[in-house]
Amino acid sequence: MSIRIIKPGLFSTIQDIGRYGYQKEGFSSAGALDRYSYRLGTQLIGNEGPAIEATIIGPTLQFLEDNTVVITGAEFKATLNGEPISHQTVVQVYKGDVLALNAAIKGARGYLHFGHPIDVSEVAGSYATHTRTKMGGFHGRALRKDDMIPVHYNNDYRRHVGYTSDLDLIHEGTDAIRVVEGPQYDSFPDASHEGLVSEPFEISEQSDRMGFRLKGASIPPTDSADIISEPVALGSVQVPNDGNPIVLMNDKQTVGGYTKIATVCQSDLSVLAQKQPGQKVNFEWVTVEEAIQHLDDYNKGFEASLEAIEKEPLFDMREMRTTSKRISELLEGDE
Repeated sequence: MSIRIIKPGLFSTIQDIGRYGYQKEGFSSAGALDRYSYRLGTQLIGNEGPAIEATIIGPTLQFLEDNTVVITGAEFKATLNGEPISHQTVVQVYKGDVLALNAAIKGARGYLHFGHPIDVSEVAGSYATHTRTKMGGFHGRALRKDDMIPVHYNNDYRRHVGYTSDLDLIHEGTDAIRVVEGPQYDSFPDASHEGLVSEPFEISEQSDRMGFRLKGASIPPTDSADIISEPVALGSVQVPNDGNPIVLMNDKQTVGGYTKIATVCQSDLSVLAQKQPGQKVNFEWVTVEEAIQHLDDYNKGFEASLEAIEKEPLFDMREMRTTSKRISELLEGDE
């Protein structure tokens, strides 16, 4: 059982929640940049299998066996056999069907979860792809044309057909990305502290899963940006000597030798991950206590939303009718 990649899209990799506990050995966590959208997909599809993370321009793929699929995260101009399909809705697909994600119209990163989940080898406790070390995922790399992605059989793969969610995780109207003081906060002058939050920064086209490079006000440290290399946290706002900040993301190095003025709060990393190059972001200083409280409040609301999907599911009846019509056609063919 497998799925054929007709077009790989801009940058599509197999990801899960991430690889943890190995940074001391030098391995990055990798994993979905938008963890909340990823987890929404696992809840809707009904399994913990890894997903395809699509970036800005999604892949086109063909199903070589019947399956189900749901797209979460960024909203794409997605079509199934040329017809539009619903976002964040579990869809029944059949052998030979072609799913094209096309371009993202809202957000930057989407997640494709399958009822018969992707079957790749687990490496260091995770299926996540880290392309720089060629670890995990499908041969440790981004997907390519004509790749055959194996899936393994799931007897309950159709159980969640029609499940849908109206949860908005892109947060286009978010006012500012929250940051707390970084390890070298005191190595920066007041002008740099203020510069980080006073004007918006633009996401550079040089941004990737390793780090988001920002264009805007220069916020250099008082002296040299070079320091003795030390462990770096996910979301660290690293500032080299040119004064242009870089937010370290999931595929970051595990140690770094540049000053770090701030750290993006965990709850806002997924918001940042859905920004496309050219879009602007604002930052806002918060205390560690405020960051923890916001994360706790947000996670409680999110977990309640996930629980409601199973206890009080919403259904997209269009998908239910499509499945019923297909069954009727098959029954008529047997007569």
